[in-house]
Amino acid sequence: MPVLARWLFEEWGYYHERDSVERRIAELSGRLDESRVPQTFVALASPEPGAEVLGTAALALDDMETRPELNPWLASVLVHPTARGRGVGSALVRAVMAKAAELGIERLYLFTENQAALYARLGWRAFERCTYCGHEVTLMAVDPRAAIGKSAAG
Repeated sequence: MPVLARWLFEEWGYYHERDSVERRIAELSGRLDESRVPQTFVALASPEPGAEVLGTAALALDDMETRPELNPWLASVLVHPTARGRGVGSALVRAVMAKAAELGIERLYLFTENQAALYARLGWRAFERCTYCGHEVTLMAVDPRAAIGKSAAG
């Protein structure tokens, strides 16, 4: 957890005024129950104990303070630079979508500064561009049940 918390803080700490590695550890600790939202997913290099962490993603209750009516969210998708370009991010997004579908979630949201094309390839649709915390972002949504079904069929 400390490794992931540090990565997440370094990548997106500017989105949360009172963010810290400690806050991220507490947040991750609250995302361990596989039967409900929120949850954190971790990609490892192997199933062996102590395996290298490749990336992470979350199924979160909320992720954008200015849009509390939208929930739940795909959030905190982050792949270590040495593992990028190998499908780790896509696999993490698909895992979150599959869990959302399993939980009966009909609509899942995300926002991204620069990865809209990746998410579009995975079935997500952009529905708004806006400024959030001083950054231009794209809001996207997906019906995870339909997207997972297409992914399995295609």
